[in-house]
Amino acid sequence: MNKIQECASNFRELANTTSYIFHTSLKGKISVIEIDFEEGDFHHAVGLQYLTDIEIPRNTKKTISWILDNSISDEYLSLSCFYKGKPNDEKDVELRISEFRYIEEYLDSNNIVYIYSPHNAPKNNSLIPCDYIIESKLPNKNTTVYIFIKRRQTNSNSFRIISFGVKKRVSYGGIYTYVMLKDKIVNAVRKTLFKHKKYTNEQVMINEEQVR
Repeated sequence: MNKIQECASNFRELANTTSYIFHTSLKGKISVIEIDFEEGDFHHAVGLQYLTDIEIPRNTKKTISWILDNSISDEYLSLSCFYKGKPNDEKDVELRISEFRYIEEYLDSNNIVYIYSPHNAPKNNSLIPCDYIIESKLPNKNTTVYIFIKRRQTNSNSFRIISFGVKKRVSYGGIYTYVMLKDKIVNAVRKTLFKHKKYTNEQVMINEEQVR
């Protein structure tokens, strides 16, 4: 299985089974962020929209099926002159796809360093219209990645991944928000991956009730 197929297979599994719930604190206000996955999110998350000189379906809901049917492979993507990034190219699609294979590990990792809110932040450096930026790295790698998430609908607590990138020369940021809780739900079974020692189960229940 090549890298783009591995990405697609892993993302389809997440879409069928998994979501994450973060509780974050900014200036004493708790926000509840639920990240879920739909197959139509995959196309932009891995940067296929940048490969404009090769044929890739515009119907993003079919992208994963095309890939897993072997219509799109690493070899095919490499035909695009936009596939291989230059040393400081932030739109390095080849590297982006390579690291996106581990999106679940990056979200699971205890080394999630920051969650940023880019709104009204003078130094977020991002032109991507996202609501939050998650910065993460894995314990056995020096690679830092950025996961850009956005609400699916106005006033919703459901978020999708709209972009993903590997840190090169540009650092993304914003207003730092504290992670109070990180839960993972797989096949309707909820497991706590992290909880701040001062954050009680009662506070978790109250804050989730308030956003329903």
